[in-house]
Amino acid sequence: MISYFAAGMLVLISAGKLAAARRVPLSPGMRYLLGFFLSMAAALTVSAEPTVRLLSAHGAPTATLVCRLVSNALQVLAVHFLMRLARATQTPVPRTRSWPLVLCWVLMAVCFVDMVLHVDQSDTPGFDWRFGTVGYQMVLVGYAVGCLTMFMRVLTRHARQCPRGSFRTGLQVIVTASAVTVVWGLYSGLPTLWVSVTGLPGDNFLPASRMIGLVAMVLWVAGAVVTTWQGMVERPLRWLTARRDVRAVTPLWSALVAALPRIALPPTARCGAEFVLYRKLIEIRDGLLALRQHVPPELADWVRESACRHGAAEDGPTMAAAEVAAALVARRSGHSWPQAPAARTSSVPSIGAETAWLSAVSAAFTSSPVVDEVRKRAGATYAMPAEAA
Repeated sequence: MISYFAAGMLVLISAGKLAAARRVPLSPGMRYLLGFFLSMAAALTVSAEPTVRLLSAHGAPTATLVCRLVSNALQVLAVHFLMRLARATQTPVPRTRSWPLVLCWVLMAVCFVDMVLHVDQSDTPGFDWRFGTVGYQMVLVGYAVGCLTMFMRVLTRHARQCPRGSFRTGLQVIVTASAVTVVWGLYSGLPTLWVSVTGLPGDNFLPASRMIGLVAMVLWVAGAVVTTWQGMVERPLRWLTARRDVRAVTPLWSALVAALPRIALPPTARCGAEFVLYRKLIEIRDGLLALRQHVPPELADWVRESACRHGAAEDGPTMAAAEVAAALVARRSGHSWPQAPAARTSSVPSIGAETAWLSAVSAAFTSSPVVDEVRKRAGATYAMPAEAA
């Protein structure tokens, strides 16, 4: 049942991507990945114990060997798709010839015929070391491990060039899945070697092989989900990050909107967390520009003296928050001073950098003792309206 479950998961993912392909055509790389998934799903279904028992119950004396041949041929096809997937990431895309795959199938079939012709000797020790038995295992493992090794090498190089995120993480999970698949192939594909080395009976060897294969399939599925459905994975994280950032800048935004209601943008039907954050960043920037003419000329001295008394640093966020606090007090009393125009700059900060900066300013605005003292000093200095002064 475990094999059927893993095969069902691979088919489910493939069906979802094929359904989505009606809107967006599949890329060559995605077609190869789906080919790998469907080939492995078919291989797991054929090699599952219930399938073998069902065929054996209908009088097929070589049902176990036939299931093994079909399953292994499908596995070889699966790793062939992986090799083509790896080459699809290269520029220019190298040509992949199909004759090694066909040759592998032919050699496996020849070795299989030899095993079937001598199936009556399967219970003897010499059967495991026959030319057909050993050759079958060597051809299968050699081709599969070779394709997987090339796939891991190419994909690892490609993952290093990708930016950090769920896509790169998914590629790394797929590389890990490939490594586990190599271990699975070396273990389950060479039963003659490992049984002779370890002395394990077949009843103990097969469950261990199936367990390694299941771990590999789980990693393949996880890597595919994270890589191809990165939006579903990242969307909740972006929403949580936006909600956190909105809470971080809200104290500063609330103070500015209360003093300058005109900076608030018109209401809109959109209310997503990221949209709310962008609106608040814009409104905060508009408020800061409107308050520039109300920043007292003594502000730098006030911040320096207060920072010395409190043993605090005169960092950028603290200075910016002190400007806002003092400007709000001066504006209420009607004081303003001419300001030099801001220097033009060609560098545009990213949304992330802007959010981090204004979050730090908002935190200093509400909790810094330096800003609190500057606010009180501005209130004592400019308590009266400018006309009365």
